Amino acid sequence: MVELRVVLSDELAEQLAERARRERTTPEQLASRAVESLYGHSGDHEHGAPGFVALGSSGRSDVSEQAEEILRAEFGA
Repeated sequence: MVELRVVLSDELAEQLAERARRERTTPEQLASRAVESLYGHSGDHEHGAPGFVALGSSGRSDVSEQAEEILRAEFGA
């Protein structure tokens, strides 16, 4: 294993710490999982669900029904 130092803005560090509290983990473990999801995965996740599953919640219950409208509103698509 390699230890990596990452510098974050105060706001981003607070967001990371809050999410880690909600997920009952540490900011370091959460950041490590995020990097793994971008650049590969460790062997213990190999046979589980893909790394993007349950990554976050949009806070909306109507995403599938309103996908086109949401895309237009958010991205001008």
